[in-house]
Amino acid sequence: MKTTRIKIDPATMSLKGIGRINKAKVDATTEAQIADHAALDEALAIQDAAKFARRIRQRK
Repeated sequence: MKTTRIKIDPATMSLKGIGRINKAKVDATTEAQIADHAALDEALAIQDAAKFARRIRQRK
């Protein structure tokens, strides 16, 4: 993947519009949806940790 480098001067806000997010969708996200996503992320992290522990135990 190609890397593009740019210099950002905090004094000028000409680059303020750069980004790849849907601001309307972000603003419409509720606290309940954020909590659901956080819980899902936590559950997936626990599953990953369990898989890692099983692999380590199998090595011995």
